[in-house]
Amino acid sequence: MNFRITSLLFVFALLSVSAFAEAPASTKAVVSSANNSVYSVVYKSDMAGDVKVSILDKNKKLIFTETIANVASFKRPYNFSQLAEGQYTIVIEDKAGKQLEQVNYTATKVESFVRVNKVANAEGKYVLNVMSSGAEGVYVRISNASSVLHEEKIIVDKSFGLIYNLTQIKGNSEITFEVVTDSGKTTVAEF
Repeated sequence: MNFRITSLLFVFALLSVSAFAEAPASTKAVVSSANNSVYSVVYKSDMAGDVKVSILDKNKKLIFTETIANVASFKRPYNFSQLAEGQYTIVIEDKAGKQLEQVNYTATKVESFVRVNKVANAEGKYVLNVMSSGAEGVYVRISNASSVLHEEKIIVDKSFGLIYNLTQIKGNSEITFEVVTDSGKTTVAEF
């Protein structure tokens, strides 16, 4: 009887070691970005294989899932900006097992202040000032009654100022500045 127990324990140990040896070692991590709406999954394994990434809400409801096929490593961003604020679980599964990472998503809203003015004592010159609580894109469109004079998209990080020289514009037409920020603020100034 002792021989039978010893044999069974030996077989169990052998099966455990062989099963463990077949599972490749892998490293899984979730890293948040500076803007807090993007979380990156970083994955590295000794062997290539399929990796399933799933995102669940606080009620364990599946929000998103994808399988990344035949990879040994990757870094993949997941944008939460269209989701409601709250607790989410990112599940990373491969041959070696499953890892769950809890993230607490809070939307970061960029607040901005936009002002367009005529430059004092300088005919045909206008100053644009933008101040924001974070980095964002700003679209500037300058037009008169007959055409678009200038369009550009700029990236503002905290503060930005620029003087536009429109002295070459002929005629006595009204100038309109339309400034739209990525956060949704629209400012229209007419001169």
